[in-house]
Order: sequence, then structure tokens, then C-alpha cells
Amino acid sequence: MADEKKVEKNIVAIELGSSAVRAILGQKRADGSLQILGFEKESAPDSIHKGVVYNVDKTIQAIVAVIKRLEERQKVYVNKVYVGVTGQSLRSVGNTVMRQFDEKVTISDEIVESLKHENTSQDYPDCEIIDCVVQEYRIGNHLTNSPRGVIADRIEGFYKNIIARKSLEEGISRCFQGAKLEIAGIFIAPLRLADYLLTEQEKRAGCALIDFGAETTTVAVYEKDILRHLAVIPLGGNNITNDIASILHIEHVEAESLKRTYGSAYTEESEERENRLIEISNNRQTDEKRLQAIVEARQQEILANVWEQIKDYTDRLISGLIFTGGAANMPQLESAFVKYHNYKNIKTRQLPTSPEFTTVHKLDPQTNNFATLVALLKRGDEECTSERPSELDLFDSKERETPTFEEKTPVDGDGSVKTYRSHTSDTTEDGSQSSMEEGQPTEEEQAPESKPKRPSALARVGRWFREAAGKLVEE
Repeated sequence: MADEKKVEKNIVAIELGSSAVRAILGQKRADGSLQILGFEKESAPDSIHKGVVYNVDKTIQAIVAVIKRLEERQKVYVNKVYVGVTGQSLRSVGNTVMRQFDEKVTISDEIVESLKHENTSQDYPDCEIIDCVVQEYRIGNHLTNSPRGVIADRIEGFYKNIIARKSLEEGISRCFQGAKLEIAGIFIAPLRLADYLLTEQEKRAGCALIDFGAETTTVAVYEKDILRHLAVIPLGGNNITNDIASILHIEHVEAESLKRTYGSAYTEESEERENRLIEISNNRQTDEKRLQAIVEARQQEILANVWEQIKDYTDRLISGLIFTGGAANMPQLESAFVKYHNYKNIKTRQLPTSPEFTTVHKLDPQTNNFATLVALLKRGDEECTSERPSELDLFDSKERETPTFEEKTPVDGDGSVKTYRSHTSDTTEDGSQSSMEEGQPTEEEQAPESKPKRPSALARVGRWFREAAGKLVEE
């Protein structure tokens, strides 16, 4: 009997950015191709700071808004989403676990797994391990990535634990519970972006992906196809905008416009360079050189922090640095890095050479709105949409079922944090959850006399007309 033909799946992903919440809907086809069906964005400047939920209520409102627009425009009902996590506290920390045996043994899967389990049991104050990347194993004087089957009396495992503040995932869970959405999976956004933008050859040869965002700059270093270092710098393009707004005493929106129009990461000193005057609010002016000095000062600080993260790896980064992200659109950014740090092997990439998706949306090659979201879509494999629940009458509202979140399972080293599953439940008056099996009668069905049903909208409108007509007859 022939295998049943795979059906298309609608995958939904959400990115909680520092200035906006973005959602994307893509359809995975039977041949593995990806079609982008919808993309929505909701400004949320006061809800998320440096990748961490700051205001739960405002974040919930933004999530609900983008999902509602996706549903209305694409004629679907979204019941679960994939979420990418990042944030200032996200970073990698090295750890070593050793086993000494009384005699030589054959290294088995059980021994390797016990090393990994001991590593993930490592305690970090106020932080938790959300993923673990095996670096290599040392057996005797030899390093290997495949220790199974080797005879030895000692083995050392080297790991990079990716940790984050415990409140990071807690805040995300609260937001999606409030939005009545199930989380199909949580991915570490920088790692998914690296998998999407970097080639296998680049990761094998050694490279660093630098993602310049609005409030953070993320550095991910790869060598021999293994993540060697991950850090999130709490500085981004918004810091430049804030400096302009503060020094020139103007609004943030105007400062952002000036940055985009006149800003440059680096300018050559020249006596012939004309110092133009720029009109700003309240009938004032500022000169271009002053504005440029503000931009360059902060940009130099951001690049100095990037250099601190990669300087110990530069001799191994054969494929160099790859700049990406919205703030990477700053003119002369590559030139500034070369000038300040004398490192020339740099390129900027906002999308892969072959994007591997199709869409009716017009893509701006100078923006990075799609890259992280598409990277999340590519890793999603669960259907995220369903038929819309039947609507109640005019005066009732149908809410999404509230998801319940289970304990997170151990990390598995692929940049994904498993698992969130939900089941239908009712909340009792004291706040406890009571499961309701499919087909079980509701409380109203069991005791209709104790809780009379509310008349339907049509019945209420009809009764209102009959009463009004009766009054007219009496008059």
C-alpha cells in the first residue's frame, strides 16, 4: 500500500523584538518548499526591553493584535505558534565533566549520556541552562567528537552551556497564556538565524555572525561546524537614536529620521568636506559634523564590544565576519570596523544567496524583518492552524482555550527548547483547573434548571420588537 501523501502544514512563528512584535505565517508543502503567506508587525516600544518581557499586558496586546490580523487577512484560525527567544542575559558558558575509571572500559552511550546529564545539572545562580552544545571529548591526549567504542580509563567532556535568566522563559509563557495561544516550540533565535544565514562551509572553516539589532547586538562564533561562543551585547541601533535625541533635545522619532538620513558609522576627515546645516524641530539647526560625531561615538563603542567577543578567535575565523540585522544597514559599518580594529574579512548578509522560500510579499533586501522569522518557520513542523471554533451568539465571545504548560524537558543541543503542550480545561471559581474530556456534558447540560440559558440574540431582539409594538397598540 502506498504511503499516504503528506499534507501541507501552516506554520506560525513570532519574534518578540525590542521595538515590535512580528508574526509570520508560512506553508510547508509536501516537497519541503516554503511559501510565506502572511507577515504582520505591531509596534510595542514599552513592552519588551533588550529581548526580555518588561510589560506583560502590553506584550499580550501586541501578540493578540498581530495574530488577529494574520487570521483576518489569511482566513485561518491560529491555535499555536513557534517562538524565538533572545535577550541580554543569553550567553554561553564553558563547562568540563570528567570520569575516571578503575580500569579501562569501552566508552558506551550510557557513559556519554551520564556526562551530558551531569553537565546539564550544573547550577547557575539566577540563571538556567536552556541548551547545551557538545564541543568535544578528550580521551588520553586525543580530542574526538565520537568517543563511543573507544577503550580508555578516563574521559573528559567539554560543553558550552547556553544560559539565560530564569525570568526570560517565564515572562514569555505568561504572555502566550494571556493571549490564549499554545507554544508549539521555543527556539534560541540567534542559533536558528545562524543556521539559516551561514553556509555549512563557513561554519566548518570558522566564522562569526554579528546580528546588529535595535537594543542588542548578538555574536555567535562557529568553528569546525560547532558553536564556540555566544554573547548578547546590551547595545544596539536604538542607543544611537537615544544619544541624538538626548543631545539635540528632540523627540525619538525625529532622532531616528536624522540617523537614517545623515548617519554613518565612519567618515574620513577632510578639510574640503562641507559642514551642512540641518533643520531640526522648534525652528533650530544643527550642523552635520556634530550629528555625525554623535553617531560615530556610539557606533565605535558597539564595535569595540563586538571585538572583545571575537578577538580571541580571529586567527581561526577563516570565513571572517558576517554582519546582519536592521542596524547593520548603517552606512560604512564595515569600513568602521576595519579602521578601528584592522580586520578586513567582513561581509554583510541580510538573506541567504538562495532564500529557499517564495512569497507574494515585496521584500526589501536592506531590512532583516524576515530572516529570523523564516529561520523559525523552517524548523517548525507542527500544524499551527485549525478550523475556527463555532461562534456563539451576538452578545457572547469565544475565547481561545487557555494552554497549560508542562515542565521543560532536558535540552538536546540543537537550539530548541522542548516542549509545551496544552489540554482543554475549565477554571473553577477558586482558580483550580479541572480537565474536561471530549463529549462530557457541561454543567448547564447536567442541571439546566439551576442555570437558565441566556436567550439568543435573535430571540432578545424579537422580544424587544414585540414589547415596543405592544406599547404602541396601548397608546
